[in-house]
Amino acid sequence: MYDATDILDCCQIEADKRRESKGALKKKVRSCFQPFIFCLSNPMFAHEIGSRIKELNQRLEDIYKEADKFKFNIGLGSNPEPRKLSDAGLKMLSEFNESAIVGENIEKETKELAHVLINDDKLKIKVVSVVGAGGMGKTTLAQKIFKEKTIQEQFKMKIWLSITQYFEEADLLRTAIEHAGGDHGGKQDKSLLMRTLTDILSKDKFLLVMDDVWSMKAWNNVLKVPILNASHKQIGSRVLVTTRLEDLAPRMQASYYQHHVRPLNEEDAWSLLNRQLPPQPNQVVGIDHLKDVGMKIIKKCGGLPLAIKVMGGLLSMRSQSELEWEAVLNHHAWSVAGLPKELDNRLYLSYEDLCPPLKQCFLYCSLFPKGTYIRKRDIIPMWISEGFIQPRHGSSSQEDQLEDIAKEYYRDLIMRNLIEPTEDSTMNGYHCTMHDVVRSFAEFMAREELLVVQDEQAPGGSSHSLLRRLSIGSTKSVPEWSLLEMQKSVRTLIISHKIDIKPSDSLCSLSSLRVLLIRDNADCDRLVDSLCQWKHLRYLHLENTDISRLPQEIYRIKYLQHIVLRGSINLESLPRSIIDLVHLRTLDLDNLNIENILIPKGFGRLTNLSQLFGFPVHNDMDKDGAWCSLEEIGPLSQLRHLTVYGLGNASPSSMAEKARISNKKHLTYLELNWSSSKEIMGSWDEIEKQQQQRVAGEVIEKLCPPLCIQDVRIEGYFGCVLPNWMMIAATVAFKSLRFLGLQDLPFCTKLPDGLCRLPSLESMYIVNAPAINSIEFEFQASSSLEVGGGVIATLAAFPNLTKLFLEGLCEWEEWHWEEHAMDVTAPTTGMPALKELVIRNCKLSFLPPGLANSKREALRKLNLYGLSNLTSVENFPSVVQLHTLVCPNLKRINGLSRLQTIRISRCPNVVVLEGVPSVDSMDLEDDTMETLPGYLRDVNPRYLKLKCCKKLYESIMSGSSSECDKISHITKHTIDYFQDSDAA
Repeated sequence: MYDATDILDCCQIEADKRRESKGALKKKVRSCFQPFIFCLSNPMFAHEIGSRIKELNQRLEDIYKEADKFKFNIGLGSNPEPRKLSDAGLKMLSEFNESAIVGENIEKETKELAHVLINDDKLKIKVVSVVGAGGMGKTTLAQKIFKEKTIQEQFKMKIWLSITQYFEEADLLRTAIEHAGGDHGGKQDKSLLMRTLTDILSKDKFLLVMDDVWSMKAWNNVLKVPILNASHKQIGSRVLVTTRLEDLAPRMQASYYQHHVRPLNEEDAWSLLNRQLPPQPNQVVGIDHLKDVGMKIIKKCGGLPLAIKVMGGLLSMRSQSELEWEAVLNHHAWSVAGLPKELDNRLYLSYEDLCPPLKQCFLYCSLFPKGTYIRKRDIIPMWISEGFIQPRHGSSSQEDQLEDIAKEYYRDLIMRNLIEPTEDSTMNGYHCTMHDVVRSFAEFMAREELLVVQDEQAPGGSSHSLLRRLSIGSTKSVPEWSLLEMQKSVRTLIISHKIDIKPSDSLCSLSSLRVLLIRDNADCDRLVDSLCQWKHLRYLHLENTDISRLPQEIYRIKYLQHIVLRGSINLESLPRSIIDLVHLRTLDLDNLNIENILIPKGFGRLTNLSQLFGFPVHNDMDKDGAWCSLEEIGPLSQLRHLTVYGLGNASPSSMAEKARISNKKHLTYLELNWSSSKEIMGSWDEIEKQQQQRVAGEVIEKLCPPLCIQDVRIEGYFGCVLPNWMMIAATVAFKSLRFLGLQDLPFCTKLPDGLCRLPSLESMYIVNAPAINSIEFEFQASSSLEVGGGVIATLAAFPNLTKLFLEGLCEWEEWHWEEHAMDVTAPTTGMPALKELVIRNCKLSFLPPGLANSKREALRKLNLYGLSNLTSVENFPSVVQLHTLVCPNLKRINGLSRLQTIRISRCPNVVVLEGVPSVDSMDLEDDTMETLPGYLRDVNPRYLKLKCCKKLYESIMSGSSSECDKISHITKHTIDYFQDSDAA
């Protein structure tokens, strides 16, 4: 069937050539036989393609006869539809961070192992080994230990290394040096890198985590010498290892402690399974009626957290009925044979539940090795390019439908816990990873067609010459391009490591290639001229490479749909023939030198573009008008994602108006960047500055996004006033906007008063707006709405905002926000859903009553950094974490009844700390303290970390000072002092 699709491609290409040469057809040919009719008019081509079809038909006939002989049932019908997610099936992705942590067991183990690591600090080195089967939760436990407060305080230097089965020694050393805060200078020599790591680790007591260790190689050949040598100087340093090997720790020639991860008990396993299931609409009694059959399923999972999560993902796709759960319990896949012993049928059951296209998408994810991200932005077009995504019901449709289906598949894999969002992308799932066991399972299931090469492992698969997908990761030796040329059947080639490309090398032999992704490689410029040989290529991704150009004949790659040139800073211009790539869907120019990048005139002909990243705005620089300007975005009506750079060049504003941004009815992401620099703005005289600001204001007004927009970011805008489409009259219409970022607004004096009406806004950051000195009441004012019969409803400001980040409003002095004593049942409190608030570098003297009030229930984290005039932090009853840093006038902290963690750093004038009965951990740092603050007598944290000047440190440590009385009731504490460099 792969060969059949190649033949169809060739016929379509030949048909297109005939159309172009004769100009015969003006309408799109709908008949699937029409390409063959065109092709038959070329006798040579007809003979060649006819021979290929005849040979292929014979192969299919032979297969059919063999199947009939053995009574195999070959279904040739359409693929079954995947189960669709109802609204009830949409789990908040932020739950995935903690979804593997249940019960008191892991909390107990975390504290126990943290104590083991910290205890016996006179030992030079100690190894703590966490042992268990794959999917048992070893890494989850290690991560929780790594983030444990006492560990953070005890070890100044913490290094996390994911070892895996296959690693490159120099890369491992360089990573360790970077994580320790050192500089390896790009060294390649192993002995030099080992010496550098030894020197860095010798500076402070360290904790090294070696995650997922499969053999003694990483320890014996790479890390043992630096670790043991450095531990002689830093006594009390520790190594934490997660492994499947019982005998690993005893062989590491150090004092060791071994901990076996235990399977979850039944109640914790039931709790974990529950977390994977979506809430049902109008559900009152929960799923206790399913507990009997649920516990039978759990028993088959053997207490493995990974297996329970995957089974939970499977059950989340089904209705919560006993009949559906019984079907899962009794499925034949539980007893499937033939899987390696390290894999299990629990994963196979979840895999079998996927529809055939989704199975292909899942297996494809294993091409991205451990340590690399599965990016939503990249993998969706890769799936489409491979042909995995087909229109539903067999209908021909726009490519947009394919992208929507692919996004559903991506979300489905997340819901099933087969891929997991990273911690920094839990809200959107932009970056995901795959558990090692799940990846091993996927590689096994795809072993005949897919190969991931790392280190120097022997190639797998039964027929290496028929590999369809090949990924080259980190390897000890540098592979030669000539070895790749032997893989003539490869359809996807991913290269994430240096490869030896000689001047004579080309790409011609990889004739079936549909997807090419090369990252972080020099010498790719040598391959550019042969790119056009790939007539089947759909996806071209050259990231952080040395390419300076694309071939002038790129138009010959008729099917090319996605071009990603991210970070290839040597690129200067795009070939003029790029405008003939009528099927182009993605053009990604992010992180390039936008001053040099030129886009040819006629760019607006690419009307199928869906994603355009890094579009550079230039004035019409040449007299011939050969390069395009902003107005050529106008005809691109299918855009979904758009980032524009250099808007300072968009003069006059009519250029921006002709871009027709507001008419793009599919646009969900918009980034507008003026790329202004302080040097340029500093060179303007007053008249020029006013002129530039006037033009910038006109331009941004014309760039109003469409009402369907979900994510807007504005950066470097140097106008004085933000646009009218951010004011109250307009913003109500933006019902889908979830994320808003405003950064580097040097002359903006007022925040718009319409943002508070955005009904779906979840996250907002405002960074570097030095001209704002006051935020008025209108910014967060509640509003009224007549709902009928004269009844007035009060609408809360920012009703769904959960994260607010305000940084660099360095002249901001006043926040006018009073708490109004209205009907307490009405949702009049502004920002009622706010969970995290960060304020940095401003002159606020107090936090307004509208923010600090007893009705605020959602706020959990409050971080205040560099508030030079702040005097008090009071009345935040829901906050559990408070950080105050460099607030020199802060005097009072009071009324935080649920506070658990507090950090007070360089706030020397705090005299009152009360109303914090639940505080568990306290961090107090100040190099100017001559005596301990008196409020320490009034608090009773379980743990205190104190860092002060050397004189006070010595006084406390002497044991005879009266200062000791202030902390004598705190049984566990760590005391340290600032070195001169620390204080500076």
